[in-house]
Amino acid sequence: MKRWILVIWIAVATVGSTYAATVGSTYAATMNNSYSKKNLASAYSIKNFAEQTPGGDYTIVLALSGGGTRAAAIAYGVLKALRAETLPENDHQSLLDEVDVISSVSGGSFVAAYYGLFGEKIFSQFEEDFLYYDVDGDLVGALLDPTKWFSDQNRTDKAIEYYQNRLFKGATFADLQQAGGPLVIINASDLGNGVRFSFLQEYFDPLCSELSSYPVANAVAASSAVPVVFNPVVLKNHDTCDTSKNRFLEGDVGNVPAITRSTVYGLLGYKDKEKRKFVHLIDGGITDNLGLLSLYDTAKIAGRDLEFYESRRKKPSSHYVIISVDASAVPENSFNLSAEEPSITDTVSAMSNIQFLRYNASTRNTVEEWMQEYVETSAEYGNSVKTYFVNINLSPSAVLDDKTRKFLNDIPTALSLEKEQVDAAILEGYSQLQNNPDFVRFRQDIRKDMKKD
Repeated sequence: MKRWILVIWIAVATVGSTYAATVGSTYAATMNNSYSKKNLASAYSIKNFAEQTPGGDYTIVLALSGGGTRAAAIAYGVLKALRAETLPENDHQSLLDEVDVISSVSGGSFVAAYYGLFGEKIFSQFEEDFLYYDVDGDLVGALLDPTKWFSDQNRTDKAIEYYQNRLFKGATFADLQQAGGPLVIINASDLGNGVRFSFLQEYFDPLCSELSSYPVANAVAASSAVPVVFNPVVLKNHDTCDTSKNRFLEGDVGNVPAITRSTVYGLLGYKDKEKRKFVHLIDGGITDNLGLLSLYDTAKIAGRDLEFYESRRKKPSSHYVIISVDASAVPENSFNLSAEEPSITDTVSAMSNIQFLRYNASTRNTVEEWMQEYVETSAEYGNSVKTYFVNINLSPSAVLDDKTRKFLNDIPTALSLEKEQVDAAILEGYSQLQNNPDFVRFRQDIRKDMKKD
């Protein structure tokens, strides 16, 4: 925790002097490329995923929230639990193999990207590479290294370089696509217009840019770029293509829900190449801390009756599961024990928690209603679909033991934790998924259906 405070102190002290380096000569080496030769067949896009992914009886989607290593550890525990569950028709295949999409923000993006690139290796390497490792210590060490004081690199550049070397080994989105795993949607927030930005080709099209050559580490850094602590990750809005037509944005904007309309207007705004020459991306948790809205927005923007990854299939999956891993923590407020005025730090923290909790609840309600719409629409097409919304979280209703819940909620939002904290978070994600009523119902239903067949 002391190291994290030091990082914040350094960021505040240097925010004015280092920001200009984001578009300097060093950073330009990792700036997004303009279209060289647009190859739609190999683009990391929703369209290609929907067309190339075969259908099946199960559609499983993971949404991984922010929350530093606490969020990453809980999400990792959920992955382990899915891996431990085998299919009723095939004991050698796990439910983890059935995951179609992973949408992530901030701390959850480290897990999503790592699993998307390396698959099963996550269970032998990720704990050592990230969860138990002193990432904060290394980042602070890089900032204090006197040999780099006069470098053009800013704090985020150094973090990107670190993530590239330690975690993602220089991988690009082309590598992520070739890995053959689920569609990984890494989400950030556009500081300029306040909307969520997903690292998909559909979002890069208005920028006249191609995503395939873009480094995964940059996207993860953008998704987890806590304001002030880190500089924004910058994308260039190229003017080298015709943006008058965009398949993803075609249709009447007025027909999409209000919550999605802001995303559409944000994407349409990139057409103004004079006013929006650059896009400044920060922590994805600011616009959607659960990683659920990217799924909702994409389906609504696409304007289809069925979900984007189901739209190219002749028949939707009969079991549709969304697992929301919400690592939001609400520590107990010590000022509740005193009549004295809370400190500024306590007040800001409490306000942030209140806003996150309310916004998260609203997001979950929106997605659950959307799932019900999906059931009704599928029925109109003559298909029977069962849906399951699995909510993994740290609330009193999910973590019944008071001592355990307090311990988990007191884990700080940092990139370096004590081993005891990491172990507890992994165990919570693992055991909570196994015992979640909706997940239990899903397991029972697929086994019942297997017996009927």
